[in-house]
Amino acid sequence: MKNLLARGGVEFLAVLLGISASLWIDSNNKEAELVSQRQDTYQLLENQMEELLNYSNSKLNHYELQVKRSGLIIDQWETIQFDTIKNKDLYISDIWSSIKNAFYPDFTTYETLMNNGQINLVDFETIKYFGRLYKYMDDINGVQKKERGWRDFLENHFMTKYAASFKKYEILNNLFELFDLTKNDPIVFAHLKMVVSIHGERKRRVENFKNKLIEIQNHLAEVKNDK
Repeated sequence: MKNLLARGGVEFLAVLLGISASLWIDSNNKEAELVSQRQDTYQLLENQMEELLNYSNSKLNHYELQVKRSGLIIDQWETIQFDTIKNKDLYISDIWSSIKNAFYPDFTTYETLMNNGQINLVDFETIKYFGRLYKYMDDINGVQKKERGWRDFLENHFMTKYAASFKKYEILNNLFELFDLTKNDPIVFAHLKMVVSIHGERKRRVENFKNKLIEIQNHLAEVKNDK
């Protein structure tokens, strides 16, 4: 009987140890998987930063030229000879193509991490950095909405007050001809000046956006070095 009990105790202990070992292995596997997911998440965020920085630099290079070109027209409004301007299409595009010139960075990676909850694997400071960056787009979009509003007002002004000329000319091809006809119209100049001013404001805000990207990159580098 004693041998039977002893044998039963050994078997129970073996089962208990087997269960404990299984739980320990499972726990370690889950911890290892969590560490791997966390590393993958940080890498995805680093890649997102690199993509956003490249996009921002590209747009800022364009905005630098846009501000110069559109500013030139405002500064020389009374004396400028539109038919002497080279690369006319570029100037017109800078002034009128508000959608094409808009700043629309791709946040797909960050949005996916937010939607599936994977963003919670990183440190809280990183989460705050990205949240503030994402929210800052509201300011940039607000400026761009104003630009479209002022530009649409000008288009409506051309259509209503200069209907005959508007019928004759297409804005994207003949904007300068319309400017020539309306050079003495203070409403045209005032609203065009506002559009150009918004170009400069957007450029400054995108520069701030870029600075925030660099700040986040530096933080991510610090986090990686601390691991």
